[in-house]
Amino acid sequence: MSGERLLVVDDEAGVREMTLEVVRSLPEGYSVHGAGTVEEALEQVRSWKPDLVLLDLNLGRRFDGLEVCRAIRGGASTSDVAVIVLTGESMDTAESMLLDAGADDYIRKPHFTPQLLASRVRAVLRRTRKGSASTLRRGPLILNPGRREATLEGAPLALTPTEFDIIHNLAVNSERALGRHELLDRGGAPSAVDRTVDVHILSIRRKLGRHDWLVQTVFGVGYRIGSSPEAARRDA
Repeated sequence: MSGERLLVVDDEAGVREMTLEVVRSLPEGYSVHGAGTVEEALEQVRSWKPDLVLLDLNLGRRFDGLEVCRAIRGGASTSDVAVIVLTGESMDTAESMLLDAGADDYIRKPHFTPQLLASRVRAVLRRTRKGSASTLRRGPLILNPGRREATLEGAPLALTPTEFDIIHNLAVNSERALGRHELLDRGGAPSAVDRTVDVHILSIRRKLGRHDWLVQTVFGVGYRIGSSPEAARRDA
């Protein structure tokens, strides 16, 4: 039994119950709750504090799920809750919007299988699970994987769980460049994974501001952690 908590948020009762049954049937023995509205979802996130939210994008109105996702990311006590968005929107339209709102992953519906849902849940929880590894310092960036906290020049750096794992993975493997599939262990077509990682990297760089040199592109390979602004300019 994992003891991890999953909240399923969907305004369609039939879809919500189907998703709940799939999650309840997984051998990990997750504790599972459901919610059907924005208000109910936010109340359960605050009071029950799930480890992961399976969030329908359109809760009554188009893109209401984004409101929930942003509220989770913006809450001091909920910012580390993982979010997987379930969406029927075209990915060309929705992907950047979902990841910019703080989603860790997304699944296209209505055609996803129980096996795909299970694998994505396991992958995101594996990436976001708290550990006890040592603190890492890379220039002005300090990462505390045990507490899943990051600071930049001593100030808290607000990263989503997946953003934290990407930059932590880069910092741990500072001696080499990492391919996109190494940075995000999700299934799917290589092009889709590449695009998703690139959107996360863009968000990380925006948050790093003038220290965006900490995440360097290695063309034809992927990304690596930067050693200094001078090295980034030299390698560009």
